[in-house]
Amino acid sequence: MSPIVTAPEQAPPAPPPPRPGFFAVAWATFLGYALTVLLAIPLIFLAAQAGLDLMDRSDSIERGAFYRYDGWSWAAEACLGLLAVAVTAAIVGSLLRSRTAWEVPYGWTFLILFATGYAPVLALTPLYGATGIVSLALAAILLRWRARPSGAEPLTPLGEVPRRFRRPVAITVAVAGPLMAAYVLGYAATHPLRFDAQLHTSEKRVFGHEPGKFVRYTFRLDNVGNATVTDLAVVRSEGSPALQLDRAGVLADQWGFRERRPLKPLAGTELEDGEYDDYLTLQLRQGTSCPTAVGRLDAIWIRYTVLGMEHEQRVPLVDGPVVGCR
Repeated sequence: MSPIVTAPEQAPPAPPPPRPGFFAVAWATFLGYALTVLLAIPLIFLAAQAGLDLMDRSDSIERGAFYRYDGWSWAAEACLGLLAVAVTAAIVGSLLRSRTAWEVPYGWTFLILFATGYAPVLALTPLYGATGIVSLALAAILLRWRARPSGAEPLTPLGEVPRRFRRPVAITVAVAGPLMAAYVLGYAATHPLRFDAQLHTSEKRVFGHEPGKFVRYTFRLDNVGNATVTDLAVVRSEGSPALQLDRAGVLADQWGFRERRPLKPLAGTELEDGEYDDYLTLQLRQGTSCPTAVGRLDAIWIRYTVLGMEHEQRVPLVDGPVVGCR
C-alpha cells in the first residue's frame, strides 16, 4: 500500500505593511526634491553655458526661468517644467517605495507634484505662488492617499502602460525629451536679457504729474547668456499713458547732471555676459491722460541681434518709473 502524499501546508501571506504616516511620506517627498536638486547641479552649470539662468541672478523672475509673454516663452517654460516634474516624480516615487514599503503609480506622482508645484523650477502650476511648505504638505497628503503596498517588483513608469502601447510610448518619450531640452536651451540662448532688480540706484523713479514734461529713468540690463548682444533698440513700451516713451540710449560719458547729459544711441552698444557698465536710460514724456491714481511703466520691448539672428524680447521693469496722478 503506497503512502499518501499530502501537500505541504502553505504559510498564510504576510500582511501588508501599515500605511505610512503623513510625516513619513512628507519626509520621503522632501528627500526626493532635495536629491533632484543635488543631481541637477552639474546640469545647471552646463545649461548656464548655453544661457539658461536657473539661478535667476537678476532677481527679476518670481518663479520659473523665463519672462512669459508669448507662445514661444510659455512653451519654453512648459518644456522645462515638464522635464523637471518628470525627473522629480521618478526620484520621489523611488524614495517612497524604499523608505515606506508603499508606492504610488508614476502617473499619479507626476500629476500630484505638478498640481501642487512641488518640483524645482516649476512655474506652470495651479498653486503658483504657494510657499514650499504648503506645496510639500499638499503633495504629502495626496501621495499618502494614492499610495498602496509595494509588490515584489517595483512598479516602473513604463510598466503602468498597457503592453501594446509600451513601444510607441517609449519611442515618444525618447524623442520628445531631448527635443524639449534642446528647445529650452535654444530659447534661453536667444532671449538672454534680464532687468537687474538687485541693483538699487539713487535715481529718481517717482514723479509728480506734469503733462508734457520729460523725465528720465535709468536701469541696468543684464545679459545672462554667453553670446554678445548687439544692435539694441527699444521699439515700444507698455504701461500707463501718463508715461510715454520718447527715446532710449546710454548716457554720454561726460561731466554734468545725469538728467542733462546727452543720450548716445543704443545701436552701437554691446552687451556681453555679465558686463554692462553703461546703464540703459529711457527718456519719457508725461502724457495728459492719467486714468489711474498711479501711472506705471510696466515693460519695454527690445529688438537686438544675438548669434547672428534678430529677436525681440519683452523686459518687465520690476522697479519702473511711477507718476502720481492724484
